[in-house]
This record gives sequence, structure tokens and C-alpha cells, in this order.
Amino acid sequence: MKKGPAVIFREIADKSTFLALMMRHWGSHRMMIGSKLYDCAELPLIGMFTAEGELLAVASWARDGDIAVLCALHSLKEGEGAASRMLEAVKAAAKAAGARKLRAMLTNDNMPALVFYQKHGFRFSGLHIEAIDAYRAMVPTIIKTGYQDIPVHDALELEIEL
Repeated sequence: MKKGPAVIFREIADKSTFLALMMRHWGSHRMMIGSKLYDCAELPLIGMFTAEGELLAVASWARDGDIAVLCALHSLKEGEGAASRMLEAVKAAAKAAGARKLRAMLTNDNMPALVFYQKHGFRFSGLHIEAIDAYRAMVPTIIKTGYQDIPVHDALELEIEL
């Protein structure tokens, strides 16, 4: 993981840009993780900023018992280590809040995220065949094709011990 310059992590009150980004990339700001629906508009949003105030990455997560659920992680500076640093901050916050694991749910097309999470120590914890197809009944705007025009049907669940 790249260390990079000093950064500041803080909660972001105005989520409008983030929610628009989620709509562009995923077709919704509501995420089905397992059998729960999480609305990122209602969850705290953490931002990672440079000392000059430039936003580098954002993350949204929630607790579900002793599991922390990563609802969204997005880097605005790809290839510079921003997502890795943001993930480490989320892991630290989740652990401090009493979570023992951090869970991420990916769609079957999201190969870059699959590589990213595995490089950071996440392990497979579930495969949900046709889960995204079923979620579309509740969130009809979920994208139908994703990375490299791969049809989006299934959900991959990954976890890491904190």
C-alpha cells in the first residue's frame, strides 16, 4: 500500500456528489448486502482529503452486530493508493466500534474490486447466485451490465478479520 502525503479523514455532510457517483456506476445508492438493504444516503460518509482539501476517496459502512458491512468504497485518484488508505481507515473505525469482521459484497462483473479486496486480505465468505437479479425487484435501477459489458447477476461476498 502506498503511504503518500498526509491525509485527513472526516465525515462528509453533503452526500449529493457521492450519491450521483453511485447512481452513475451502480444505478442505485441503495445496496443489498446479504438480505439487508442499506441506503448510503442514510449512512455516514467518510472522506479522505489532502491537506489542501482535495477529496481522494470516500467510504460508507454500517454495523450489523459484530460485522461491519462496507456499503461503498470509491477512489477518486485511481492508482495512487487512496482506496487502500481509505480501506485501512474503515477497518480501524469498524474495529474501534466493536466489529470483529468487515464484509464486502461485489457483483460478479467487478474484477478490479475482486483483485483489490483479495490483495488486502479479504477471503470469500459467500456466493449468492442470481442475487442481483432478485435485488432488482426492490432496486430496479441496478445496472444490468457492468465491467467490460459483463452481465450482472450474482453477488460475491468477502470478509476479513479485524
